[in-house]
Amino acid sequence: MRRSLLTAIALALGLASAQAASVNDSDQLKRKISSARSGAVIDIPAGNYDLTDFKITRSMTLRGADEGKTVFRSAAVTDKGILIPEAGVNLTVENITFAGAKSWSRNGAGIRHEGRNLTVINCRFVENEDGILSTGADNGVITLRNSDFLDNGFGDGQSHSIYVSSGHKLDIEGGQFIGTRIGHHVKSLADITIVRGARLDDGVGRGSYAVDVSKGGDVTIENNTIIQAADGENYSIINYDLSRGGVAARLVVTGNMIVNRYDGGVFVRNDTKLKPVMFGNKIENDGGAPLRRTSRGSPKPADHE
Repeated sequence: MRRSLLTAIALALGLASAQAASVNDSDQLKRKISSARSGAVIDIPAGNYDLTDFKITRSMTLRGADEGKTVFRSAAVTDKGILIPEAGVNLTVENITFAGAKSWSRNGAGIRHEGRNLTVINCRFVENEDGILSTGADNGVITLRNSDFLDNGFGDGQSHSIYVSSGHKLDIEGGQFIGTRIGHHVKSLADITIVRGARLDDGVGRGSYAVDVSKGGDVTIENNTIIQAADGENYSIINYDLSRGGVAARLVVTGNMIVNRYDGGVFVRNDTKLKPVMFGNKIENDGGAPLRRTSRGSPKPADHE
């Protein structure tokens, strides 16, 4: 909880330090993006920019000022979110904070990805109903590097820090997912899911799964720090099943540090016949009953501890 509070303060200071962009500045940025050629790199000064359901129609890179001082917000209730990369678009965003997206559907996203590939580098997603919601190309790749998600989720369990509902690969390395409200930190239906070197902390958000994969596939979860809250919405930390179809291909869970404050619970819920590979995971149990490593009835891990 202390780490979550410190992160919240740091992010709040970063948002407050951004110079306010005028309506004209926001309109000017929209025109610049809309007129850019495919492959353009657009550097964006520090400031708060109002981008409500703003469609990205060509592949490009949007690069903000350092330290999160370039902030994309939505002044109005959105239909889908702040930025919407459209079909076929490859979008890279770097050093940008996406904050406060709300929609009538309770799924307002910092980025509503409908394109092909999405790359997110050193970005922050703060108090959106969904940090990132991807409904893009089945062969698309969503790549996250050192990006933070703080206090995202509407609170109804149907919105998450990141939800990849379609795509070939979700590749997360570094960054933090803290205080997700009721929903999952990471929810993926991609063919390949990688979560490596991240911090996933329920904080005071009463999160559900740290990682939810309900369409099987090839999954690697390694070298993360995962903190399960005492009042979490789900007693399991990682979920792997085939409730959304797919094939159970591979599940590797290694080298993670787990801090469990829940009274009991399960580290890995594996509702398939696949034998997971699990080793090198360390569990610090601060709850009542100990944390079980796998759910009852799950196949014995191939390299269990």
